[in-house]
Amino acid sequence: MLDLESFEKLVIEEKKPSALCFVGDWCPPSKAQINDIEAFREKYQDRFLIEVINVEQSPKLTKALRINNLPTTLFFSEGQLQEQNSLYGYQDQSMLTDSFECTLWELENKSPANKYVWWFIGALLVLSIILMAIH
Repeated sequence: MLDLESFEKLVIEEKKPSALCFVGDWCPPSKAQINDIEAFREKYQDRFLIEVINVEQSPKLTKALRINNLPTTLFFSEGQLQEQNSLYGYQDQSMLTDSFECTLWELENKSPANKYVWWFIGALLVLSIILMAIH
């Protein structure tokens, strides 16, 4: 069971991509989401930490992450919340797949080499604008 202390170690410090699905036993959409998340464990087990967190069993973590809706699936990469990939409410498997894949894509495309490529493209764009303004 993931709690506030293990969250710091396994998600923030390890920096492994993580998907944390917050659910409640009393919430019907949560029960459906658990089944979908469990299916993703097999597919992404070597690339993601995937945890289903019962809000009643981990109240400190739930409060720290400001979970207000159930189910909520938060994605983390390199110890940082990936708000743009996180999901609120029940999501079907296609939405879950998109969030998993987007998180991995963003992680793979944050290498220093890619930063230089985008800097170079930006510099070329500025140079072309200047040349067009001169002519």
